[in-house]
Amino acid sequence: MVEFISGGVDGVIVMWDLHSKTERHIINAHRHAVRGLTYANPASISLTDTVFLSSGDDKCVNIWSLNNLDKQKLNKRENTTSYEYKSQYISKTFLFNIDHNYEEPKFATSGAIVQVWDYERSEPVTKYDWGMDAVNKLKWNPSETNIILASASDRSICLYDIRGDTPLKRIFLKNKSSCLCWNPYEPINFVVGNEDSNCYTFDMRKLDEAKMIHKDHVNAILDIDFAPTGKEFVTGSFDKTIRIFPFNGGRSREVYHTKRMQQVNSICYSMDSKFIISGSEDTNVRIWKSNASYSLKPMLQKEKEKIAYSNRLKKKFAYNKEIKRILRHKHVPKLIKKKQDIKHIQTESRTRKETNVRNNSKPGALPYIPERKKKVDGVEE
Repeated sequence: MVEFISGGVDGVIVMWDLHSKTERHIINAHRHAVRGLTYANPASISLTDTVFLSSGDDKCVNIWSLNNLDKQKLNKRENTTSYEYKSQYISKTFLFNIDHNYEEPKFATSGAIVQVWDYERSEPVTKYDWGMDAVNKLKWNPSETNIILASASDRSICLYDIRGDTPLKRIFLKNKSSCLCWNPYEPINFVVGNEDSNCYTFDMRKLDEAKMIHKDHVNAILDIDFAPTGKEFVTGSFDKTIRIFPFNGGRSREVYHTKRMQQVNSICYSMDSKFIISGSEDTNVRIWKSNASYSLKPMLQKEKEKIAYSNRLKKKFAYNKEIKRILRHKHVPKLIKKKQDIKHIQTESRTRKETNVRNNSKPGALPYIPERKKKVDGVEE
């Protein structure tokens, strides 16, 4: 991944060069805030061009071509922000998020309803409405490319199949979900970032309970992205931290924070999974290493062997009490540490109360319900 794009509330899209950390193009894309950005799959559009799409508060979807942007910049021969889009689609309802199909020249937008668009038509091909207030985020499945996953403001998570006219299934959680992402290597599984500060992994074949609960944040999770390897995912939260979770682990592997960084609104992995790019409320784009101890300089063979040997030792003695404590210890801001302590006390209090009620009730009157099932409020088909 050499270039990446970012959008702001001023309607400007910036294309950045990852290596030089400089702006390649600054585009006045929308009259109002940019709500969604996504790259198009080259196999479905053009193998020789980079195409990306943007959606904004002006109800417009713009398609941009990197070759056209380079030609326009070369012809004008001066710093300009007025570029012509390749094509434009206008929606009748407000738009939030946008995502592109992995195989076909189609894209989907979220907003008041879910709309599926085709490049050859100016109107949506399909519209899905399940009586929800608004659909916040949606993602195409990377394997079953006819399935769309979406989260709505009424605490629901919906599955759509574009081959049919009606949605497939939806589940309700206790709190609203702000973000979601498919696992690229296990596309039957997806992770949802919730406002109760937890992430939940679900199997699309069995939605009545969560497959895994990932805990460590102390505030709402705003964005989530899987590494291309599928072995871990990164989250950005309202608590001003970035955390990296293993896909099968309940606790975070790493936490990143700075004094000046505010709430993290967007986050994504680079395609080599070595870097993480974040956009926060303080109008800054930051680049992080996915492995904090990873060296950016070329390493000698002895250095590589030493790192590999250290990792093997950590893995071998991971269940030693003292080693486990050192591996799990993370330095966090004082405010987050206080919130973690309060959250721990609240959890212990709820557990103690449930135990006391169960001990003073008839046998079987208050059955034990696993936490993975407690978080699911209901399933509709």
